[in-house]
Amino acid sequence: MHGVNETNNRLRYPLSSLLAARPRPPSAIKPITMASTETNNRPRSRLRYAILGIAFCAISYTIIWDDEIATGEGGLRHEHRQLAFLDNSPPPKYTGIYKSSPQFTALVQPSNIITSTHRQVKTYNESDVNDSSCDDVLLFMPESFAHNGHGSQLNSYILATMIATYTNKAMIILEHPHKHNEFEGDSQFGCPKETWKYDENGDVLHRDLSIPRGLSRLVKQPDWLSSKCSVPCQGTFKYDDWATIRKTRKDSVYYPRVYSPQEVKCINHNGRQTKVLVVGAGETRDYFEGHFQEKMVQRPSTDAYSWAQRLGAKPREAKVFAGLEDEKEIWDYISAFMAQSGMLRFQPWIARDVEEYIRQSGLPLDASYDAIHIRRGDMLAKEDDASPKQFLREYWESRDKHFNVLRALLHPDVKQAPHNYVPFTHYLSQFDDLECNTENARVVYVATDDPTEVQREIDNLPKDEDGNTILKDECLKFKFLFSPAKEIGHFHIDDGPDKGDCGGRYKRNIASIADMMIAAKSDMFVGEFNSNWGRLVRIFRMQLKNVGDSDINESPVAAVERKMSVAWGDEHPLPPGL
Repeated sequence: MHGVNETNNRLRYPLSSLLAARPRPPSAIKPITMASTETNNRPRSRLRYAILGIAFCAISYTIIWDDEIATGEGGLRHEHRQLAFLDNSPPPKYTGIYKSSPQFTALVQPSNIITSTHRQVKTYNESDVNDSSCDDVLLFMPESFAHNGHGSQLNSYILATMIATYTNKAMIILEHPHKHNEFEGDSQFGCPKETWKYDENGDVLHRDLSIPRGLSRLVKQPDWLSSKCSVPCQGTFKYDDWATIRKTRKDSVYYPRVYSPQEVKCINHNGRQTKVLVVGAGETRDYFEGHFQEKMVQRPSTDAYSWAQRLGAKPREAKVFAGLEDEKEIWDYISAFMAQSGMLRFQPWIARDVEEYIRQSGLPLDASYDAIHIRRGDMLAKEDDASPKQFLREYWESRDKHFNVLRALLHPDVKQAPHNYVPFTHYLSQFDDLECNTENARVVYVATDDPTEVQREIDNLPKDEDGNTILKDECLKFKFLFSPAKEIGHFHIDDGPDKGDCGGRYKRNIASIADMMIAAKSDMFVGEFNSNWGRLVRIFRMQLKNVGDSDINESPVAAVERKMSVAWGDEHPLPPGL
């Protein structure tokens, strides 16, 4: 592979030395003892008590939030119920033009994102003629997936990030220009109120062309990923030129397995030559599967340690990662690295409107909750994926061996046919092994593209006197919550009669990101890997944890999946981004 071995030894993102220290586990916290004081020294005594009280509260809060898996037999740890992703205090007085909260800018808690790396990482310095930060670029053009769902578009962004960090390239997003843009407001993700300029009466004057277009309307790319580089070779190549290169490259007999023929060399605005690998959303998967996937899991590898560091790993974590041989463990580590790196951040107007949406959902933000994702819609209409249909046939055959299941699937309008989807009760069965909760109902948020039918199924389940759903001889008690947008009727970003309307798209956009955020931060998540949505959520439920009894700086590090149950279909997760 041309240029990869050389560039991987040059660390574009020297993150390992910048990471903040993790909180110590309870076993590493020394007990607090109270020293005796003389009666004539009461002010100092009271001050000491106050300081110790504050310290105790801080330590307790850290344990609740960060020590998710308590040490058990053999040094292994077991997950326990804990707080939700933010407290339910009144909204603070936010600063900034968008008044958005950091709690809603990502799919993981702010405390789990390595923030120090973003403040200190080296980026392009235009005044330094010898700065090579922008000499090797991955140019990502996401427009080709603009009609796909959120999961598909964000997974392609994640794949591009993986390729860029592995090859040590600065990743630049190139959006379709305003001219001839097919979407009203220039983005498939709709229009927040900042899209328009208003007069003093509140009437629209014109479009604000400074607001980001396309995928960048949703995602705020971090500086450590782009190195603050601009679009390369703007004096030579325009958007249409890069698009032509991207499309015609597929005609090459080398595509996508040979790397070097696909790079373009050109002169940047600073007079330096740059190498550019231009990829669309679809090509990221082609390149990953055709070329990079095998190299990324190859061991021993001199590239693995540097790759981990570029994703924010500490030296100890990078060393463990470089020594891994099991393919699933490697991808789990990459998922955890990416989650804690903050590579997927939402724009401030997205965070602001997602917060407003979630606060209207009735979800208790200061208590434990679980989430279920039920994908129906077009799942069984996919002609290129037979696995969901196969599972569905097996599911119904196991319950009615005398029924012509295939005929039922082909003719769902026949009255005696079973439903052409997996029922809600099957998702609920994933909770069967939990301990009884006869006092307080488990709060479960249901994210689905078929809320009316799922609500009907819930209504038919047994209830207690308070309206909670009860199962297993009243051993389990549930309170179900739905998205406040279930009246929309269409949940896919590119679906519905108003799919061309900028405001309608934005409403569906906010609803989908809110559901995704709630699912990613839940205590237990029940879903499946048949959808891009479910696979994406799993990435951001991966965390790096110390799993031994020894000192935190010496104990083994493992990539741990926050509790997740696969309701049906393939139980083996794909590499992140697929």
